[in-house]
Amino acid sequence: MSKRLLVCGCLWFLQYLFISGQAVAAECSNKLNSNKDFYIDFEIPSANLNEQVIASQANSGTRTQVIWTDNRNASETNAIVEKSFSAGGRYYVRLLYSSDNGKQGALQYFNKTTASGAWQFVSEKVIDLSEIKSADFRVVGNGEVATMECGEGEPPPSPVIPDVCGYFTGPVQSWDPASVANLDWSSQVIGTPDDFHIGFPTIRSPNELKACVTGTGSQDFCIADPSMMVEKPAFVDFIPSGKRISIGSDTVTTLPPGYYQSVTIEGSAVVDLTGGEYWIGELNITASGHVNVSGETVINVIRFNISGAGELNHTDKPSNLLIVAHSDNAEINLSGSGEFHAYVLSENKVTMTGNTVIRGAVTAKELNMSGSPKVIANLSSCTTPNDNYELVISPSTAYGLTCERIPVDFTVLKNGSLDTSFVGNLNVSPSSTSNGEVCWAASENGSCEASSSSIPIHGGAVTLYLQSHLVGDIQVSASVLTPGNQLLTANAGPYRFAPYGFRINSGAAKELIAGKPDALLIEAVASHGAQCEVIEDYGKADGEAKSLRFTGLDYVRPNSGTRPLLINGQAVTEAGNVTVPLTFIKGEVEVPVQYNDAGEISVTLVDDAWQPEDCPAGAPDCDDHQGDWSGLSGTAVLLSRPYTFALCDISEDEVDFSGTSSGGPGFAAAGESFSVTFKPVIWTQDAVMPDQSGDGINDIRTTTSAWCNQLTTPNYYSVSGLVTAPIQLSIPGKPASPTGDGVVAGSLGGTLYHEFTGSEATAGWTIDDLSWSEVGSLWLQADADYLGMPVDQGVGQLGRFYPAHFVIKESAVSDAYGSFTYMNQPFSLSATIEAQNTQNQPTQNYGYFADDYQESLQLRAVNAGATGGDANNLTSRLSEQLSYQQWDKALQTITTDTLALLRVVSSTNPNVTEPDGPYPVDLGLVVESRDDCATRGCSDFSNQPLNVYELDGATPETAAALAGDIHARYGRMRLEDAVGREGEKINIPVLLEYWEAGQFVTHSDDHDSVFNGQRYFKQGITNPSTSAITASVGDIKVHAGRSASGDLYATEGVSSEQVRFWQKLVADPPAAIAGENPVTDSASGTHAGSESQPWLLYNWRGQGDENPSALVTFGVYRGNDRVIYRGERNIPVTINR
Repeated sequence: MSKRLLVCGCLWFLQYLFISGQAVAAECSNKLNSNKDFYIDFEIPSANLNEQVIASQANSGTRTQVIWTDNRNASETNAIVEKSFSAGGRYYVRLLYSSDNGKQGALQYFNKTTASGAWQFVSEKVIDLSEIKSADFRVVGNGEVATMECGEGEPPPSPVIPDVCGYFTGPVQSWDPASVANLDWSSQVIGTPDDFHIGFPTIRSPNELKACVTGTGSQDFCIADPSMMVEKPAFVDFIPSGKRISIGSDTVTTLPPGYYQSVTIEGSAVVDLTGGEYWIGELNITASGHVNVSGETVINVIRFNISGAGELNHTDKPSNLLIVAHSDNAEINLSGSGEFHAYVLSENKVTMTGNTVIRGAVTAKELNMSGSPKVIANLSSCTTPNDNYELVISPSTAYGLTCERIPVDFTVLKNGSLDTSFVGNLNVSPSSTSNGEVCWAASENGSCEASSSSIPIHGGAVTLYLQSHLVGDIQVSASVLTPGNQLLTANAGPYRFAPYGFRINSGAAKELIAGKPDALLIEAVASHGAQCEVIEDYGKADGEAKSLRFTGLDYVRPNSGTRPLLINGQAVTEAGNVTVPLTFIKGEVEVPVQYNDAGEISVTLVDDAWQPEDCPAGAPDCDDHQGDWSGLSGTAVLLSRPYTFALCDISEDEVDFSGTSSGGPGFAAAGESFSVTFKPVIWTQDAVMPDQSGDGINDIRTTTSAWCNQLTTPNYYSVSGLVTAPIQLSIPGKPASPTGDGVVAGSLGGTLYHEFTGSEATAGWTIDDLSWSEVGSLWLQADADYLGMPVDQGVGQLGRFYPAHFVIKESAVSDAYGSFTYMNQPFSLSATIEAQNTQNQPTQNYGYFADDYQESLQLRAVNAGATGGDANNLTSRLSEQLSYQQWDKALQTITTDTLALLRVVSSTNPNVTEPDGPYPVDLGLVVESRDDCATRGCSDFSNQPLNVYELDGATPETAAALAGDIHARYGRMRLEDAVGREGEKINIPVLLEYWEAGQFVTHSDDHDSVFNGQRYFKQGITNPSTSAITASVGDIKVHAGRSASGDLYATEGVSSEQVRFWQKLVADPPAAIAGENPVTDSASGTHAGSESQPWLLYNWRGQGDENPSALVTFGVYRGNDRVIYRGERNIPVTINR
């Protein structure tokens, strides 16, 4: 690939959007193509160990593939899995993809821990992207992935200058023999050596200008000194990309790291740079614009201008702000009166005017200073006296065979600890020889290094393997330069190479499980060229006893300990020697070995009495081991790990954690913190079971008291730069309970990665901030990789976790007729309730609980018009007294249009209701009470503003309120009696009334109640077989509680008579009174309107609530009340008056 083909900025601000339980943090706005080379750079500010980089089909996004993740439990089939990140750590990641011109290619993975650090190669994997289908795809980052940048070809060159201090040795300097420093007016360079020399070959300044000032305050003419120039920095071919951004007015914002064509800050804008790498073609700070810098920040530019009252504010140490101007046309122009702390580096010009002050250092090809600017040297970041560097070689001595290699570790310590940010070149001696007699190799079986100088050392440590085919002692020396150009040296030895000796475990370190008996293979060997051959006559064919002396036990990692190594049942300690009789057969023996602790140890075994056999010339029956070397010696290296982790003292409010989704006690609410003590323990018996937790790894349930009382490994602790003793907590992809399709794993919160201390290795590490986002029971898993060995996974099933609370996500209560509802009239109610954890996230597993372990919800109704603590409970009058327990995942949905607030039934006659009200009615939900919440764990609503008061004055019940209310009224329909001539239509007035202040009043709000003249009952009062009827034009609604004249009328009375008509609001016939004429039905089973209206019935005749009725008199002239039936024919004398 070319140095750089195309760079496409794709910075997106961090967004916390929850998609399938993942937070999408960053996305590349440009498409990539699997047929072409590409790169992906991103930052992880605070790792949660569930970050992912996902390739997604460009157009639909329906096909996705994870290509990188730091989830240790993820599949490695077609992705790179990072397993060494720590939770909460800050990391920078680079992925380089080299296409094979198809839909697969090699994906290289690099990382670093600081913005200014060097990229470290980690691994490479062939990735198949054919599942994405289309060649084009998009890239998104999940978890804490931020500031993602993608492009075709190679990534932009790193802004990192590995040894930045090497370019800032004084206040001002250059690297170019043709460079010049133009110092004019009252400019000053402060902090020069006492001889006033600066690292430029040419200085131009007025004869009278004494611009240089020493650290003690002496001032004189500056003197050009080419010997103080530095090497040319590694500037890069910087091609601006990304957006053009202008920030003005009174805006206050944060500019994320990334790529920009240009950035202009003007007006009174305030912009924060919070650390990371910036690539900005042109950066302008004008007017009263302010830029505040915090954290380790590198600003790469081609042009950088500060003018007017613009300011760059950075008061931290200069090494935390590096400004680099790339290209032959690079310019940094600083005017005004601003002051900032930084190291400034320009491939071309730095111009300072006005009263600008830089505290740090400037390195440029051309420095121009006019007016009263100052460069004040601050090189403390490079020469901090507190930074004490040391180069350490270990082991300091060693014994090996000429047919083997001895591993030698070279470590750079800074202030006593491994300097993980150190990058340099190591020189070692003796040098590798061309004939291979002395060889340094990068691996145990690797080829010899061509040169033993300039061997790269990254992260402060490197291991080399020393081999010598020459018998004797080798002394080793090494050197390396620090960032401040301090030469570190170290010496070690002797490293003794012998022609004969003992080879232990075939030359490899023996891996042990703490406390588990094992066998150690010991072979007597001799060098044969570059190979080790077993000395078969050391021990007869039928066995020969040899007395081997095992010298003092050496604790290597960590470098101290107390427990002995058991060899053939005898304890080898640090203090003395132990002689162990062993029976060798043809040069070999397997000896029982056991170590009840963790760490790397070594022990030397010696047979002082052995002498090589002197074979006669041409003897066919013996090996030629002639020489003057006497005795056999060897060193056994043993690596021991804990067997597993015991999970102890598990507690929240309850210490019983045996509950599941279908039984047992409650343990903790979802999202609530609980504590566990983890202990590294020794082997007791082979307890590893087939995978119980479902993550594909065999495991051990270690929550019993037997495990918690098991002997611990006191040496399982971390020592900086020497050994790491970690523990990684996780949960599998499915919970322990509930089970089945649809259940989700949720997420484990808290401190998930930890390194044991000395005291914790003995007593256990207690963590009290663990939490689980879901409900049910979980498998808690404890893993570690120690000295290259996986510790057997310890697991425990913990539960029951239950919802922390319920919330009403949506709800609605609506009056049946818009502004009111009649008592006994159905109204609509709906509510969606969500079970949530303490972080207010849904608990999806709740719907899969057994019914007995799900909460039931009940409705409550209150009179909102009651004041103070007056009784307001109307719940008993609801038509449905139900418990709702239909949970679907995290949701309970309640929908009804049949609920009604009932009338009060008379205590003396169940067919009669008594008017009361009206009531404004609020409705809410409560959790059905249980009497075992202390043990089972119960959930309730988080917000319960509705107080339900009883007549007895007891403590009110509280309920979660539903949105909306109803206005309940006791109503009735009334028909007025009517009179008129026979044979004519007689109008029957219809009125709607409701109970208000002790009486019925016209219900002027009613525009919905219906009557129908064709639906009636009738009773002939004077004529049992009357043909009179009522009529209307179908269903008619009242207006303002009344009918219009003629809407309902009676007719067809052929003679003077009286008839009672009932309007059929319900189909039930009225009760007949003994001695009265029969009641007839206009049409059986029918009623007015599309639905019956029982809420408008009333006890009109003392027979119970019934349809409304009117008495209609046919054949009446209305005049003087004393004159009745005048001029009327065929008047029956029995007519009722």
